[in-house]
Amino acid sequence: MLDDQPFREGTAEAGGTEIRYRVAGPDNGRLPLVLVHGTAGSIDGHYGYIFPMMAYRQKVIALDWSEPAGGTLELSDLVAQVRAVIEAECPGQPVQLMGYSLGAVVAAQLAAEMGERIATLILAAGWLKTDTHQKMRNRVWRQLRDQDSASITEYMTFCAFSPAFMKLKTVEEMAGAAQMLKMSPFVDRQMDLNTRIDIAAACETIAAKTLVIGCTFDMMVPRHHSKQLFGAIEDARYAEIPSGHAVVHERAAELFHYVDRFTRDPDEFPAGTIIPAQKP
Repeated sequence: MLDDQPFREGTAEAGGTEIRYRVAGPDNGRLPLVLVHGTAGSIDGHYGYIFPMMAYRQKVIALDWSEPAGGTLELSDLVAQVRAVIEAECPGQPVQLMGYSLGAVVAAQLAAEMGERIATLILAAGWLKTDTHQKMRNRVWRQLRDQDSASITEYMTFCAFSPAFMKLKTVEEMAGAAQMLKMSPFVDRQMDLNTRIDIAAACETIAAKTLVIGCTFDMMVPRHHSKQLFGAIEDARYAEIPSGHAVVHERAAELFHYVDRFTRDPDEFPAGTIIPAQKP
């Protein structure tokens, strides 16, 4: 973690797969917040900032996905892992749930399945259904991966960050950041899953109070996807952050602001609200 906030570790089991998770923060009246990372991510990789900051506000639970046995990875595999962690740590209790990127897809599907157990839902840089733009980008990624190209992590980094962020960095700095990305067969399976997402029907049944966060300069999951989630979920409000897809790094403090504000008072803005942008 990027903070010395103390945490404890736990394990849960889903379909014979062990899932490791972390817990930090006080039981202080707010419902626990469960964090779900995205493709090729981890607790540290995607929530290294948000986890410790939110743990000063409330109890926070975050998990690292574990690779299940078998061939094709299905959305239900990842949904089951998050459900198992919730049941292990908060049996029978309502929780708040946040997902980022593919984690937002997982969180939305789980919210549809768990009903009132998910009291509030935050979807950052998520999507409703994979479209042609995403499939084409994924095909380029697949070709680089099949060639075992060393450029694949730089390609992923190029797609993840906004031009405004990268102009403040050197090429060498961004290349160094790319080296932190690690490829694996499990990442391959996650990327394949990304091409097959369709949670449109599920989102229409979500009852949780929802905050959808889009990213203005997102090239991986362009903001129209977040707007589709906003339109599909009945009790949703929408906020937009001027960031690329890597909002968890580019605009961590701004993201924290929205998450903290919504988890503290989800009724501050009624359903259908487009929340005014934060000003510098």
